[in-house]
Amino acid sequence: MFCVKCGASLPDDANFCFICGCDLRNLSQGSKTESPAVKVGDYVKFGSYPQNNSEVKEPIEWLALEVNDNEALLISRYGLDCKQYHHEATDITWEASDLRKWLNYDFMKAAFSEEEQRRIKLSEIINDDNPKYGTRGGNNTQDRVFCLSLAEAERYFRNDSERMCWPSVLIKDKKYVAGEENGHCCWWLRSPGAGNNNPRLFISGGASDVARNGSLQFCGIRENWGGNAVRPALRLKL
Repeated sequence: MFCVKCGASLPDDANFCFICGCDLRNLSQGSKTESPAVKVGDYVKFGSYPQNNSEVKEPIEWLALEVNDNEALLISRYGLDCKQYHHEATDITWEASDLRKWLNYDFMKAAFSEEEQRRIKLSEIINDDNPKYGTRGGNNTQDRVFCLSLAEAERYFRNDSERMCWPSVLIKDKKYVAGEENGHCCWWLRSPGAGNNNPRLFISGGASDVARNGSLQFCGIRENWGGNAVRPALRLKL
């Protein structure tokens, strides 16, 4: 069953939610199994991942970006880990990237129970070309966990300030993750950047990202850069 207040996955005979403390004893069995009402802008706890200590998993907080009748598009509130987009600096699409594989296999298994995994929708992912430089986005994919695209990062956040992201305590200890000026982190998007050999730019890369100040980096950064945080997104069945 799931907590009617925070959405945490619980044993069927639970009397209290071990995440938020909600008292479940006076609820009918029918209401116990219902998912909580979620609105855009809400924070939802779902799954768990090491965030303060590498040995201890803690509930993941997700921001609801879009809510329909039976599903919600969620993105992690914090940068949860530090990964390369790909192991080498070569112009590569989201479909073939190491980051896509990591999110849908390693992260998926580490962060969610089998019951939780069944609540994550297999989403149709549109991989558009870079709108500014025309770099090829590649084939569309089907993913359960993914990074936002440039278009989605612009659509679901009203301004740069809302896109600014704090790293988890665990990855903040990797000094290159957090900027000295504000403590926020850069985070990967799945859209292509301008390309590693774009003659129009002195510094560019094959994958786009969000800067520490929340601005969209259409030119991107090299795929093998290890200092960007990962902010997973998924569609949760309600």
